[in-house]
Amino acid sequence: TFRNQHPLLAKEGVPMGRLLSLLLLLATTVSAADLLPNGSFESVEPPLPTAALKGQPAPADKWVPRTWWLIPAAWDVAGYSLPDDPAKAHTGRRCLAIDDPGGGFSVRYGPIPHFDDRPWTVRFWAKGNGRLSAAAFEFFHPWTWNHLQDASFALTDQWQPYELSVAPPPECITWHLCLSGAGRYWLDDVSVEHPGLVALGLPPDHAVTPDEHTLLHLPFEEPLDEYRFFVTGQVSLSAETEGRFGRALVLGPDGYVARSASGHLRRKVGTIECWAKLLSPGRDGQHQWLVQIPGPDGFSLRKDLFTHVIFSFGSDFRMLSAAWAEGYAYAWQPGVWRHYAVCWDTDLLELFIDGKLAAWEVHPALPAAVGDELGLGPASMVFDDLRISDVVRYRVPVRTDGPRRNESFAGGKGRY
Repeated sequence: TFRNQHPLLAKEGVPMGRLLSLLLLLATTVSAADLLPNGSFESVEPPLPTAALKGQPAPADKWVPRTWWLIPAAWDVAGYSLPDDPAKAHTGRRCLAIDDPGGGFSVRYGPIPHFDDRPWTVRFWAKGNGRLSAAAFEFFHPWTWNHLQDASFALTDQWQPYELSVAPPPECITWHLCLSGAGRYWLDDVSVEHPGLVALGLPPDHAVTPDEHTLLHLPFEEPLDEYRFFVTGQVSLSAETEGRFGRALVLGPDGYVARSASGHLRRKVGTIECWAKLLSPGRDGQHQWLVQIPGPDGFSLRKDLFTHVIFSFGSDFRMLSAAWAEGYAYAWQPGVWRHYAVCWDTDLLELFIDGKLAAWEVHPALPAAVGDELGLGPASMVFDDLRISDVVRYRVPVRTDGPRRNESFAGGKGRY
């Protein structure tokens, strides 16, 4: 039956050896998945204000690709562009164009968790003059690293595919990808694949829907029912076109919405996912709570005054466990829709931001009980499409025998 259904196999006279080879190829193809949520640079956001901008908004082609680091573009918009021009891209609307005669510019992604001995495959398309280097590094803190593997490729004036196999050593916990070169070159369609990954589908390109595992779903398309919600401060619904999908919940600086958490959360396993648009910069020096169960026993998903993005469980006013993305919101500008997903069970707690695995903790301590108030805010933000589930919906494997917590962005302790 399978032979008849699959176009590679639905041929008479295919030898059994060839059939087994095709089946193995098919299984390998199906099981491998790409870790990168924005490998084609289609999703962009405004950069930090810099002296080069002289107080003016950055031009559209100087926005930065989400989930990537452009070094040193966080402080200087020179050296790169992201033109919105399908004629220049390999596929889609955008590609990353680098003009760097001195070779000091790099495009980086990480951390990438190393969880078994099978190699990773890095693929990308590029064109330009000179050579382009693809390298894998293990970082110990921002200024100390271990070089793992690299390859150098001669570029041409036509788009060409390139590939690097990365096999980190057994003691490696995480690694980072770095693409760099000297001269003028273009990058597009980067992928980081591993046979142990499952495609996440994050961030979602459509509104989520309730299913048999949904404990709570709030699309915010209708006014809040006063018998089910407590509302205080500046709270309203947006116009139909102003939400991420349809309408959205708008919270002012002191806006807060709460309802009973009873029946809407499983302490030992679950997923919380939502869209939120913060209305102030990441460096505003403010705590901003997105979703929380306040009080001595509960949890919170928040951006703190130090620009960390954190999901943590607490008990008796002490933190039990946390996925802690250190400094992750440092460059965030206001008015940008971002997707958040938190998944946990007794083995692993993971925080995804815009589809990127931003932080995790292995074997998290989970509370014995939580309070009965589920709150949104207080924060100046627009909030949309909240779903809480009783299963882990998204998972990237990580090493469970390494450091307890991955402090994933900058300034973390130990390997990250």
